[in-house]
Amino acid sequence: MAPSTILYVFCILLFHLQITRGKQVNCNSLSCGDIDIQFPFGLKGSNQDRSCSYYPAPTFHLSCINRTQTILTLPYFGDLLVKSIDYESQSIRVNDPNGCLPKRFLHKWNLSGSPFKLNPALYGTTPYNLTFRRCPSNVTDSPQLPLVPISCLSNSNNSSVIVSWSQPIVSSPMVSQWCEVISWAYVPLPTLDIPMWPFWPDLNDDLQLVWAQPRCKECALSGQLCGFSKDNSLQVACYPSSRSSSKGLSRSAKYGLAIGVGIPGLLCIIGFSCFLCGKFRMMTHRGPSTELPATISLEPIPFVMGLDGATIEKYPKTLLGESGRLLKPNDNTCAICLSEYEPKETLRSIPECNHYFHAQCIDEWLKMNGTCPICRNSPEASSTISFSSLSPTSSLSSS
Repeated sequence: MAPSTILYVFCILLFHLQITRGKQVNCNSLSCGDIDIQFPFGLKGSNQDRSCSYYPAPTFHLSCINRTQTILTLPYFGDLLVKSIDYESQSIRVNDPNGCLPKRFLHKWNLSGSPFKLNPALYGTTPYNLTFRRCPSNVTDSPQLPLVPISCLSNSNNSSVIVSWSQPIVSSPMVSQWCEVISWAYVPLPTLDIPMWPFWPDLNDDLQLVWAQPRCKECALSGQLCGFSKDNSLQVACYPSSRSSSKGLSRSAKYGLAIGVGIPGLLCIIGFSCFLCGKFRMMTHRGPSTELPATISLEPIPFVMGLDGATIEKYPKTLLGESGRLLKPNDNTCAICLSEYEPKETLRSIPECNHYFHAQCIDEWLKMNGTCPICRNSPEASSTISFSSLSPTSSLSSS
């Protein structure tokens, strides 16, 4: 096999391998209600390949209830309703599906066994130790010490549940005497909104969790999709999204795409060119032909030379007036220098076709070429010289 053919086949295989290596498992876009579900999250019961979600952590597998509620299940916290997912900051907002998050805090809870933790930028490093108390309504409604009850923990038996510091900074005899301690619990509170007793923020606000692994925020910030880099590996990489524009690609991705496609493509062009050259050489080197044409007819070859100065001077000249325009509006530009005619300029025309030009331009032209620059007609037949020394018909017979 010729070397050019081998190079051509090698380039085709290299280009095919390059494309195949860049392919990723086709992961369809999923959603539940208003929640967009993509890597590292997956949806239980879907037909996606397991590599479309971060399968080493089962808590990334969400549930969809009635196609409207997205549920996140944590080992020591239970089911939580997903309110939103921010892939750029790798954060997720959750709440209690029944609308009573403070009730969850009354039981022992923690986030161990999951890749999630409380957002330290919002809640600090540790939750606050608070006391939950049940008080009669006349205590919580007292004008001297108004207390805001937790509505979802209160009942209709004229009692309300309030919360306070475990070691209150300011103690109230009324609270100590009439309120019953239900439980002590750790509650995450925003550090930028630390309450002053007895005024507390709404404990039923959404809880914000974050995850560190897998790290996919760079992909989301560049408008790309995150996924496993290759089979049997937990490393992740960014892949182009069909919804992202080319300007969403990072600089390294553009360089990689240019190198990965450009080099194999260039090698294939070179290989294909060598292949065609080899074929052409094989066709042209098969040996001389044993037959010659019986008759070769050589026709006269006309060769047009320029005109002499005396002939050129015979062509009429025209001096433009103040307007600088000719009778024909289409003849106001010299076809040789492409400049418009100016007043007081001298023009020369060719009698046979009546085309005008700057006198200096057409004089130089006719000295080298005896034809009109526009219509290519020869103005002087005598200037055309035919080399007819080869005009007789010659007969050549093959030996």
